Amino acid sequence: MTSPEEKNYAEIARLEERLRELRSSASTPRETEALREAGLEIALAVREVGAMLVNVGWEQTFAHDGAAPHDAHGEGG
Repeated sequence: MTSPEEKNYAEIARLEERLRELRSSASTPRETEALREAGLEIALAVREVGAMLVNVGWEQTFAHDGAAPHDAHGEGG
């Protein structure tokens, strides 16, 4: 079974390929709109991957030191 990360990376690759296809032949207003939609979908998928990476980072931080979270000044929470 694929992980959420693998699923998102595959989706990004699929959307990027579709975007390349659309850019090479865009000539109608509908194709231009399809380009915008594909770009938005790629941005959303990239955002999801980034959010997952942030969550993994937080999990590793707390699992590693077991300390309370620190604020921007390095003070415990």
